[in-house]
Amino acid sequence: MMCLASAGIAVDAAGRGRGQGAKVGAGRTVWDGVYTEEQAARGRNQYLQACASCHAADLRGDSTAPSLIEESFSFQWGDATVGELLERIRTLMPSDRPNSLSGQAYRDVVSFILQSNKFPPGQKELDAEPDALRQILIVVTRPEPKPRS
Repeated sequence: MMCLASAGIAVDAAGRGRGQGAKVGAGRTVWDGVYTEEQAARGRNQYLQACASCHAADLRGDSTAPSLIEESFSFQWGDATVGELLERIRTLMPSDRPNSLSGQAYRDVVSFILQSNKFPPGQKELDAEPDALRQILIVVTRPEPKPRS
């Protein structure tokens, strides 16, 4: 896979980029369990085949490819949507053959990236509908529980 940062994904510091198209009032976040354990396991296998040669097996990247976890992920993708993340990966990765994986494989890889960033799994796999994925906000810190009415 190609380096996400060198592909112009994370900009910010006035150039925006990350979260640019994010819905301000997105109803769900990555803390709501938006993928399943099984999906993340498939994503791990797909990641090791298609992504690890650049981004490393532990997702920490190397001198040419950024880390896809922890602070690097938070900086690049905090306040973006899962749909934006998926679309960027799909259209740019792997760098030698973008958009060459199935839609399911790309969703599985995104699930593995979410799991690797310690976002909790849920009961349903990531939705195949792009509009639904654009409603799931990547929020770095767990939101406070909503008070019961």
